[in-house]
Amino acid sequence: MTLFLVFISCKNVTNKETEQVQIVVDSTGLKIETVEKNSGNLRLTSFLENPIDLQDFKSKKKQSLSTVMNGKEYYLNPKINDSILYLYSFLPNVPFQSKIEQLEIVVFKFGKNKHSWEDNTEILIELNVKAQDINLGKANLVGLSKTELESEFGTEYLTFDNAIVYSNKNRVLIVEFSDSKIKSYNYIKLNTEKIDKDLIGQIIK
Repeated sequence: MTLFLVFISCKNVTNKETEQVQIVVDSTGLKIETVEKNSGNLRLTSFLENPIDLQDFKSKKKQSLSTVMNGKEYYLNPKINDSILYLYSFLPNVPFQSKIEQLEIVVFKFGKNKHSWEDNTEILIELNVKAQDINLGKANLVGLSKTELESEFGTEYLTFDNAIVYSNKNRVLIVEFSDSKIKSYNYIKLNTEKIDKDLIGQIIK
């Protein structure tokens, strides 16, 4: 029988760090592992893992323009037969906004529900957001300042022209600024974990 005990203590609060000590007790003896994590990075990792609740977002929007599209070579492409990519285009939930292309979502769909609006199996591939929308919840980033973004996600990012790039594994968040405010962003699930300026340049060109 294995027993896990986890103790968390605060350390250097000004740097928003915590020290997590995990004690594992089993038949072979005692093992202690210590890991320091930055809370900003934890929030970033959580966001990149699941930026929106896709089905909840769609239920609030109720409808969209939907088209089948070709994939981009850097997209995550699950090896599943009978699959397609859909592009959903939504009207942002802000006053005086009439450009439906301001909020687009790409999803990977497969199987018998691949042409269905209510599809719990569809996989989010990309968010392309150029306007504020309260329905996005924590992904409602447009309009935030760079300082606010860094406070939420930390300062470990690539800089590319007037954009900054956060990443974790095969997920990337490309944020474009205008006058120190977020103008737009792209969230993408990639087919690689090698994220460099060449790849980012390919995405935003």
